[in-house]
Amino acid sequence: MTFENTYQDNKERALELMKAHSWEEALENWEVWFKKTEDSHKEPNSLHDRAICKFHLSDKDAALTDLDAALELQPEYGYRYSSRAWMKQANGDTDGAIVDYKTALTLDPEDAIVLNNLGLLEESKGYKTQSKKRFKIADSLQKTKNPVEKAEDSVVKAPAVKAKAEKTILSEMKSVFVSKESRKVWLKFILNGFNLKD
Repeated sequence: MTFENTYQDNKERALELMKAHSWEEALENWEVWFKKTEDSHKEPNSLHDRAICKFHLSDKDAALTDLDAALELQPEYGYRYSSRAWMKQANGDTDGAIVDYKTALTLDPEDAIVLNNLGLLEESKGYKTQSKKRFKIADSLQKTKNPVEKAEDSVVKAPAVKAKAEKTILSEMKSVFVSKESRKVWLKFILNGFNLKD
């Protein structure tokens, strides 16, 4: 194994630990990787993943700093804005989240999740007409997906007979498209600081 591969192992371990929600250990591995890997500060996905670890360890300001750095590297990638919007909302900055979701939407106008999340935040601010328009567009985008995408989504939208421990933020986000009631549950989830508890 070469010297460089040793640090690549830290990155791979960090990703595996994140899947297991071992945030502290994952962050430790990210920190080793960032310190020892040349140009690591130029990898937006790694910055994003380290931000997620920091967020789950309640270092929300540092998490936002990493997301800002990732966005600077990819300013034309809507996902970078939507990730930061999600984090801003979790930090209580609903207005900042709305601005970022709107920017993400200008870069990818057919992102149904961004439309839906923006609609939820606008609804929470009392902008009912605008939020309904966003929900309608998001729903129509979901309906026009090709059969393969619909089949993949159906796995996520399976009836809630699975154990509660299997819930993830991604599965909760995708379940929003099932019904109006799901949207209300998602809004409560957002307002509850992205806590998966009932």
